[in-house]
Amino acid sequence: MIDDETQKKDEALLHQIFVTMRLFTKAINDTIKRYNVYSSEWSVLRYLTNHPSVSQTAIATALQIEPAAISKTLAKMEKKGLIYRTCKEDKREKYITLTEQGRTLYPLVAAHVNEQRSLALRGLSAEDRKAARLFINTMFENLYEH
Repeated sequence: MIDDETQKKDEALLHQIFVTMRLFTKAINDTIKRYNVYSSEWSVLRYLTNHPSVSQTAIATALQIEPAAISKTLAKMEKKGLIYRTCKEDKREKYITLTEQGRTLYPLVAAHVNEQRSLALRGLSAEDRKAARLFINTMFENLYEH
């Protein structure tokens, strides 16, 4: 059983992670809004750059996004001309591909996201970053299993 003091520290730790990620997301949104793209769309843009023509389900699974939320994000991106959807053999499953506009936009937005990432990680040594990845991966695995 975890004592009260440890429980309070754990709660504070998770709260700090949550608040930090919200702040990071806000910083990204503030810096990429000039391109009329938001962090949720950025995640999809990045994924599709590395995985061209994949199913909506695959995107949702890879990004850990609920199907309804990914559907809404993809609809916005399609309206903006960043993606298009096609049906392959299974007419029920849509495949998502970046348009030329989406492929052109990616490096522009990536430069700003990389700046924010560098700012967020400034002062962390290689060992700190390795420990953080291990820490976050362990938390992810613990939660993913349930």
